[in-house]
Amino acid sequence: MFKYLHNYRYLLSILFLALILRLVVINQSFWLDEAIGALVVKEQNIVQIATQFPKGDNHPPLYYLALEGWGNLFGYSEVALRGLSVLFGVLTVYFTFLIAKIFTNKKKVSYPLFSALLLASSPFHIYYSQEARMYIMAGLFASMAIYYFLLTLDTKVKQKYPWILFSLSITALVFIDYVPVFLLPLFWLFAFIKKQKKDWWIKFLLSHLPLVFSGALWLPIFLVQLERGAWLMQKLPAWSRLAGGATPKQALLVWAKFILGRISFKNKVLYYSLIGISSLPFIYSLSKALKERKKICIIWSWLLVPLSLTFIASLVFPAFIYFRFLYVVPAFYLLVAWGVNQIKDREKRVLIGGLLLAVNIVGWLFYVGEPYQQREQWRQAVSFIESRAQKDKDVVVFENPQPFAPYMWYEKGEIDAFGATNSILADEAETKQKTLSIINNRQGVYYFEYLHDLSDPKGIVVQTIQDVGFGKDEIFDFIGVGQVTYWTK
Repeated sequence: MFKYLHNYRYLLSILFLALILRLVVINQSFWLDEAIGALVVKEQNIVQIATQFPKGDNHPPLYYLALEGWGNLFGYSEVALRGLSVLFGVLTVYFTFLIAKIFTNKKKVSYPLFSALLLASSPFHIYYSQEARMYIMAGLFASMAIYYFLLTLDTKVKQKYPWILFSLSITALVFIDYVPVFLLPLFWLFAFIKKQKKDWWIKFLLSHLPLVFSGALWLPIFLVQLERGAWLMQKLPAWSRLAGGATPKQALLVWAKFILGRISFKNKVLYYSLIGISSLPFIYSLSKALKERKKICIIWSWLLVPLSLTFIASLVFPAFIYFRFLYVVPAFYLLVAWGVNQIKDREKRVLIGGLLLAVNIVGWLFYVGEPYQQREQWRQAVSFIESRAQKDKDVVVFENPQPFAPYMWYEKGEIDAFGATNSILADEAETKQKTLSIINNRQGVYYFEYLHDLSDPKGIVVQTIQDVGFGKDEIFDFIGVGQVTYWTK
């Protein structure tokens, strides 16, 4: 298939395509988590990012440290900060090509390029390559870890650099996000399967020392994060649903998002039908890859071992949610491309390959062409409110201890804005008192309903606004942000 794709000129073309696809509609508003990270890297120094910020977050600090350096070089606009993820995404496409080359023989010269092309055009991978979050970075370092581990298994490779880069990759991986730790058992599993010699085992054990040493230093902060996470799950059960759990629905969502990307439709019949139809060439290709699973056993394990272990772990602490599995997406496409290359009939091979690319294109077109498939419109919401509000008469209110990060990022100070709850777990008396102090002597209140069901499920803030005589005047709706209600007396 695609016999003419046989040299690096075509690889460069695929990488260029990957770059272009990841730049389209990249200038969207920051959503909540992106804005949190943007504020952190703009306002805090490296020491604070490494030691203080993580105590209130649930991730390791390596991505934020990388974003801090990137922001210092290229600025803090949406495009600039997301540029780091674009770079990680394109590099992941390249390492997917390199991994596929290891399994390539003369009969499968197109396999590495087709694997790279599928990942380059993946709507799921494109979406998160445009997001200023750590998940696409984890995908890159997982691919690097797999690639350099495979080189250590190759007796023809005598250099030491694969061991060094493997060691750096697995260490970085764990300090980007915690969920990819479930990739590590894969390396130990294959170390035993391949029955390596004593000299290899010594190098393998030594390669884990940086991870063990840095992990020991990080342990006190990790325990603080663990305690905070357990408290959130106990006090705010709604956070558990956001974090993801071991449910059939979450498992199906992983498949759906891998296939068509981050898109969804209000018409669920249409959405499920589209997923079902789009799944057919993927299922067929994976079934073909399954027949030669021994030859690519490590790629199957790369996909299935982390998914399985995370699902089991999520029975205790929820973490099974589709976007955390960006680091196994390259394995998914390596398997799909392998299956296509097992099809002996050339016409059928071209047909299935074309259908796979068509699905990717359809998912991408839905994403870039429909604003409702894109990120929260905080820039538009803040600009609209500030353009019409009266500074001394109106106030902006959130059901949170302070204004949400994206509002703080985009505001220009044209109107006062406050969080009305006393904490993320709203106390009725204290929240009511705080709300009263905010709206006192105001004639209008712009109330953001954003995440109100998490921080104020009893509706204390709204009830207090109503009790003092405010009534609904106008309601505005912004994609992802939800309704903003203007209350007046």
